[in-house]
Amino acid sequence: MISFKNVTKKYGDSVAVDNLTVNFKSGETVVLIGPSGCGKTTTLRMINRLI
Repeated sequence: MISFKNVTKKYGDSVAVDNLTVNFKSGETVVLIGPSGCGKTTTLRMINRLI
């Protein structure tokens, strides 16, 4: 299981992800959909511990 509670990621003064709370169950397939610049890639990088 992957769980984030109230996670925020900033680059300097710019907020990339704000107050994210999610729970992914083991084996679950998840798709992140949204416009450019909304934090999809940043969220995936946080999940994979790349940032």
